[in-house]
Amino acid sequence: MHTKLKGFLSATALLVCSVPGFAQTQQPTLFASGLSFPSKIIAGPGGSLLAAETGMTPNSGVVSLISPSGTRTTLIEGLPSGPSVPNNDPDGPNGLLLDGNTLYIAIGEGDLYVSGTAQGTLAINTKGISSPIFDTVLQVTFPQSVERFAGSFQLKLEDHTALLDGKAVTLTNSAGDKATMMLLTEFRFRPDAQEVIKHSHPFGITRLDSDPTHLYVNDAGLNLVHQIDLPSGKKRTLVQFPKFPNQGTTQPPVVDAVPTNVRAYGNQLLVSFLSGFPFTPGDAKVLLVDPATGSTAPFISWVNSTIDIATRARAAGSRPQFWVLEYSANMLAGAPGRVLQFDSAEGKVLVDGLKGPSSLVIDSTAGKLYIASRAEGKIYSVSIGQ
Repeated sequence: MHTKLKGFLSATALLVCSVPGFAQTQQPTLFASGLSFPSKIIAGPGGSLLAAETGMTPNSGVVSLISPSGTRTTLIEGLPSGPSVPNNDPDGPNGLLLDGNTLYIAIGEGDLYVSGTAQGTLAINTKGISSPIFDTVLQVTFPQSVERFAGSFQLKLEDHTALLDGKAVTLTNSAGDKATMMLLTEFRFRPDAQEVIKHSHPFGITRLDSDPTHLYVNDAGLNLVHQIDLPSGKKRTLVQFPKFPNQGTTQPPVVDAVPTNVRAYGNQLLVSFLSGFPFTPGDAKVLLVDPATGSTAPFISWVNSTIDIATRARAAGSRPQFWVLEYSANMLAGAPGRVLQFDSAEGKVLVDGLKGPSSLVIDSTAGKLYIASRAEGKIYSVSIGQ
């Protein structure tokens, strides 16, 4: 069973009008295991992957390298992490971007906030936070390609304070290799009439090939996309996302946008949205964002709790392919996650039954789609052809 699209707006913008139904789905293959709450995965050099992970203890965030054979090794450890409200979920390293030998890491909110006295409100954690550099983007410069290191680079707690003070920190691994880490930019909460504090939660990061001087970070707490000037680290709000209409019959009439990732798509940006409570099926979507103006346009609509999107170009004159990762097909009903594939004006369910999926990435050379399961600490692969 397929879903028809009303039509492509252009070769670079499409509008989906209903949720794809079930088709013949693929059974994913286990590629790697032993990860700790992986939030994002990205492609690394030579068919490898990089994963952002967070442990259950303070400052146990890591960036790991997964070889083409599925072997996991730690690249950086000691990154900021802590239990986030309201459910004490481990939070720390999220978005990753590798540009040559430079790695950018979006660090989440960790335990910077606590629940307020009134339901649905937040307050600053006055009992002591695990790290002073939550809600930041860190920049790490390596002396060579990241897959060539034999040992991990460890960030010490005193390094966190040095980074906050604007100092560059030199990290040394067991083999004597050195890497340099800097704090590129910081994000801050905002006052809010209903929530008291509107928290910042950087969650994804990307860069456009046509604009190498800027980074783009989606903020799942503030419901916006930041544009960061690389030379200076200065940031500005590119686009603030308003609340979305709730497509269901239950309250509230509008829900928070909750952007979950930002992806480069030619000279444009694609932003996926989880949407907020009550997570009504059909509330989620993907928007096309113009980085020059911040204007938005519908791209994929009527999907469920989207956590990521990936694209693959095809032969000249052909429309690209799109894969949308749903954290759950029906969040309140406890439905598992799935991957939706859009090749043309039809969408289908490629993979179903995923437990807590968090990220996906394409290896076009190998013809594989990799899917991270945060709930299981695993990465799965699915063949998508060349």
